[in-house]
Amino acid sequence: MSKPIFTPANFRAWGIGIAMVQLADIVIHAATDQLEILRVSSNGIVLIWLAVVMTGKFNVKFLQTAVASISAYLILNLIFLAREGTTNVEQGGELRTMLFLLMFLTITLSIWLTYLLRNTKQ
Repeated sequence: MSKPIFTPANFRAWGIGIAMVQLADIVIHAATDQLEILRVSSNGIVLIWLAVVMTGKFNVKFLQTAVASISAYLILNLIFLAREGTTNVEQGGELRTMLFLLMFLTITLSIWLTYLLRNTKQ
């Protein structure tokens, strides 16, 4: 008999990976003295959502909470981009490649985790 692919340990690993992306984002900006309230707030939303998810106490509004958290993260980062632009003046006008990479990882991994958790609950 084969072991199930999706176990609580796997979910924790996904959650830890997403949390590490959020913490790396905060640390990078703190180290370069470029902390932005919108970006840190978006990281905080994801970290709080992950903390709730990792408790294992899912309620009937799990999907709505996941969608709201991921959407809030995306919206705050889009507001940041609308205000500050897609390039970073402090780095010679370079494209905010790291921001786009971190956003892609966070959104993709969060959607995947939500999908996995939602499908194991049914």
